[in-house]
Amino acid sequence: MNNYTNIYDVDGNIIRKAGDNHKFTLEEVEKLVDDLTEKVRQNPDNQVYKTYLNNAQKWLFNMYNNMSTEDLKKRISLLQDTIQEGKDNANELEQKNLEEINKIMDEFKAQYDEKPENTEEDSNE
Repeated sequence: MNNYTNIYDVDGNIIRKAGDNHKFTLEEVEKLVDDLTEKVRQNPDNQVYKTYLNNAQKWLFNMYNNMSTEDLKKRISLLQDTIQEGKDNANELEQKNLEEINKIMDEFKAQYDEKPENTEEDSNE
C-alpha cells in the first residue's frame, strides 16, 4: 500500500485519502474506538467490526503507552473530572459504579506518581 491509494472501510467510508499525511490525535482515536464499540454492539456477529475495534484499541493503547508521564497524569485527571460530572448526574447505582472507576483511576495515577521519569539510560536498556 502506498500514499497514492484511498483506503475505505467495509461500509465504503473513506478512512484515508491518497497523499493524506494526517496524524490522528488521541481524541480522534478515542472517538473511533467509541464509534466502533457501538457498531460491534449493534452488530455482534460482524467479525469485520470486531477486527476494526481490536485494531483501534491496540492503536489507542499504543498511543497511551507512548505518552509522557505528565501528559498521562493530565489525561487521568481529565477523565476523573468527567467521572465526577457523571456522578453528579447519575442515579445511586451509577454513582457507585463511577466511584469504583474513580478509585481505580486514583490507583493507576498513584503508580505513575511513584514511577520515576524515564531517563536516557532507561531507554537504552
